[in-house]
Amino acid sequence: MQNVATFSEERYELYYQMFSGLVHGRDDNDGAANVELTRANLLIDVRWPEVSRALADTMCALNEFSTSPCYNLRPLASDVARLAHKAATIAFGTCRHECIPSWFLQNCECLLAATLHKMLVQFATRSTLTETAMQSAFSALLDIAEGLRGFVGLHYLAESTGVHVLMSAVANSRYDFLAKEGVVVRHAERVFADVLAERILAEPNRVLDARSAFCFFARSERWQEFTEACLDYDWLTGREGDHLAQLSVVVGIATRNASAHPNNPRGSVHLCSALNTSPERPVRTLSLPRTPTKSTRARIAKRHRRVTRMLVVDAP
Repeated sequence: MQNVATFSEERYELYYQMFSGLVHGRDDNDGAANVELTRANLLIDVRWPEVSRALADTMCALNEFSTSPCYNLRPLASDVARLAHKAATIAFGTCRHECIPSWFLQNCECLLAATLHKMLVQFATRSTLTETAMQSAFSALLDIAEGLRGFVGLHYLAESTGVHVLMSAVANSRYDFLAKEGVVVRHAERVFADVLAERILAEPNRVLDARSAFCFFARSERWQEFTEACLDYDWLTGREGDHLAQLSVVVGIATRNASAHPNNPRGSVHLCSALNTSPERPVRTLSLPRTPTKSTRARIAKRHRRVTRMLVVDAP
């Protein structure tokens, strides 16, 4: 019988208060430094299911503010990046990507993927939420993903965008909640797909470059199946000309152009997309301290001196 982890209300409340205060900018002015230090310490270990649940609930509660015409959600990427840098420095003494343990990077990816999944499920059960509220919540999650871009598995994502980071985290997730046979396309999934497409189209880099969000989307079988399912649902409801439809057209044109020019240096990237392969993660090597050893000549010389001394002592 497998051991089932007990849900910790105390841990959930602690992280919910942290994410809520971070998103809405609620800080104790008298102890702002202590608040930030506490938040950084909490970000060191986010593998617990209560953490993604707290973040998802925080994102889904944004509708309480987004319905107000005078409310604008503040940018979150810079604050999240600052806290993640501080968390890594506290835990490992550095924020250099190659020096951070892989478990820390994987935990950040799992947090993003699990939060997105919980948001989609929660939005599907709350019929009172408007499309505007869901768009605000998904945009906030993409901002958080951009803040964590320097602390995920692929090092070059640090120079990319939040939408690229989130797509990579979901694609590398052990639980494929976007699977074609398992995904149920509801209004929440369609809204998220449209927000995702809008962010991808907003990026200037639309070539099939291995380090661009556009290329990642174009060659990801998992994301292609998900968005195609959402596009079918969108067509059935009579919605046309949205960002998702535009992205589908642009991706089709780019892949056809890559196929028509096989001598293009970017053609190899297109071949990878045809094979549905993912970029290989760099292999991390640990540089363990080694005790210097003496050469064979030095060991032989030492033994020879010892034998010589023994002969001198035993001589009459």
